[in-house]
Amino acid sequence: MPQTNYLCCVMLKILFWLFLIGLIYRVVFSYLLPILRMTSAATGQVRHMQEQMKEMERRMREQPQPQPKTTRRVNKDGDYIDYEEVA
Repeated sequence: MPQTNYLCCVMLKILFWLFLIGLIYRVVFSYLLPILRMTSAATGQVRHMQEQMKEMERRMREQPQPQPKTTRRVNKDGDYIDYEEVA
């Protein structure tokens, strides 16, 4: 009879460890791995956007900047026309 209790205790320990390993496996592959993949993908996208911005800034510096054309409006004395109401 004492040997039966020992086997039962050993089997319960084995079942407990198998359950614990299965639980850890499920948590890792269901929650942690997707989060890590998402994080690395987001980091890659941010890096790509930064490279694009640097490239765009480099192109803007290389291009000659066009000088804005300024137009001055000269006020002339003859611009005002008097309005008369016709009845």
